[in-house]
Amino acid sequence: MPFKSKAQLKTLTSREKEVLTLAAKGANNKDIAEKLVLREVTVKSHLNSIFKKLNVTSRTQAVLLAMQLELIKN
Repeated sequence: MPFKSKAQLKTLTSREKEVLTLAAKGANNKDIAEKLVLREVTVKSHLNSIFKKLNVTSRTQAVLLAMQLELIKN
């Protein structure tokens, strides 16, 4: 079910926004991990948290919704 406002979303942490921004630019988990000095498993954990907070099931849905709601900049 799509959200109608930002108020319905659980707030993303600054790290989750960083992960999502890099995902939006086409970076894979390994690239994101290297850029943010994280382990790949940590990136996956952040992505899973993002999916739950945004009520989506895929990376593409998360990126599109976050851009639509201006949670991240392209």
